[in-house]
Amino acid sequence: MVADLVATPVLERLAAGEATGAPRGGRGARGGAAYLELDGFVVALTARGVPLMPNGIAVERLPDGGGRVRAAPGLIAIGDAAVTWDAAQPPRWEPAVRRAAPAERAALERRGHAILAALRVDGAASVAGGLAVTASGRGAQGARHLRRAIADRDAGEAALAAELLVGLGGGLTPEGDDVLAATAAVVVAVGDATGLAGAARARWLAALAPPDLHDQTTALSATLLALAAEGRIAEPVHPLLDPGDAHWREALARLEATGASTGRAYAVAVGATLRMLAA
Repeated sequence: MVADLVATPVLERLAAGEATGAPRGGRGARGGAAYLELDGFVVALTARGVPLMPNGIAVERLPDGGGRVRAAPGLIAIGDAAVTWDAAQPPRWEPAVRRAAPAERAALERRGHAILAALRVDGAASVAGGLAVTASGRGAQGARHLRRAIADRDAGEAALAAELLVGLGGGLTPEGDDVLAATAAVVVAVGDATGLAGAARARWLAALAPPDLHDQTTALSATLLALAAEGRIAEPVHPLLDPGDAHWREALARLEATGASTGRAYAVAVGATLRMLAA
């Protein structure tokens, strides 16, 4: 089977050398993705119609069966099945977010309000308002630290939020991680436009995605959170961060439909973070 698209982080991982691994975590909430762990980095094979992932390889359909995974430039082999592409000229997809300009700040704030209104989330609520994982206890406390981290551009508060939210929740990507990943990607995208840039932003993001992620959450979630801190995020998030994109509502609907809870967690965090950073 020939790959339709391969995300650049996957190409970078395979360029570092051949790797072996194993399938992880089944086929996602709706059967449209399969996950392969390669020495801590998880690759997502996604069937057509599933949103492009920052760690993804898009294919016509998922390969049948399972078994040992072997990966090299231009190849992912799972048991007797294989996904291939031209290693010299790969069908590349770049998941890095667009960087907003300072002149877009007011439009970014409006977009944040519009996203929350479309989700029917109170704009004055927590950065993760309306999500089960942040409704009470440890999650609610983590959300309060995250809100202060965003409002005050405070890396110390970001570290406290990560301590409480990383790994919180069930599933392949715990909802606490989803909130942090979406928040991190927004900070990368609009930090230059909203006064969180340079070394301060780097410290903030490092606090939100600590180096021991793989010890605290699932391998898939750790991979996605680390990529988000680099500004690499699932495709439906990108139109939400571009105030000039007229099709953002369609992207929001696709994002909400992603996974069991991941899409809505991403959407809420994107809207709230945009609103607070650009205010």
